[in-house]
Amino acid sequence: MRSTADNTAEETWPGTGTTLRFVRVAGLSPDGALSEREAAVYAAFRMEKRRAEWLAGRLAAKSLLTAASGRRPEECEIGMDRLGRPCCGETLVSISHSGGWALAAVRPGSAFLGADLERVEERHQAWYSDYFHPSELPGHDPSEATRIWTIKEAVLKALGLGLMADPLHVRTGERVMLSGKALERYRELGSPAYSVETRAFPEGFWTAVVADSILK
Repeated sequence: MRSTADNTAEETWPGTGTTLRFVRVAGLSPDGALSEREAAVYAAFRMEKRRAEWLAGRLAAKSLLTAASGRRPEECEIGMDRLGRPCCGETLVSISHSGGWALAAVRPGSAFLGADLERVEERHQAWYSDYFHPSELPGHDPSEATRIWTIKEAVLKALGLGLMADPLHVRTGERVMLSGKALERYRELGSPAYSVETRAFPEGFWTAVVADSILK
């Protein structure tokens, strides 16, 4: 399914085997979908924008989790694994939000999962020079830079590092090359084979998903 007419979209990406749900951030309410612990976290946010984004990401994730498990949303509590990656029990979840949209990605059984959503927009020149190798982005192209950035973030999320690691330690190209802290963590995780998918969706955005390869 790919439709944003009702402010949601859900689809499965075959290259990574992940299911993604996109949700508009505005106008959402918990409606009993949060566990007691999650409700306390939600109530503690001081900034309305951050509260709304957090809720949208959780609701998107819970929609996927309930469809896969048959449990009620409040029973699908989203916590963190030992590396700080969002999870529901043993199921990894990846959540992102940008420009009024939230995204959640799930693939049951995955031990290496990351997703990122970014709006395409012009950035300060320092962003291009600080976070991209010349070989990755030889010219000034906001759309391609955003696509590459989503890959970097998705990989770092799958590693459980986020932006605690230098984005330059994820070099994109024909294949992703890791160095520094990113490579150290990747080796700690057993150097899993993984796939990367990117799509220009929703309109004006790029989304990237990274997931360990499905054994056949």
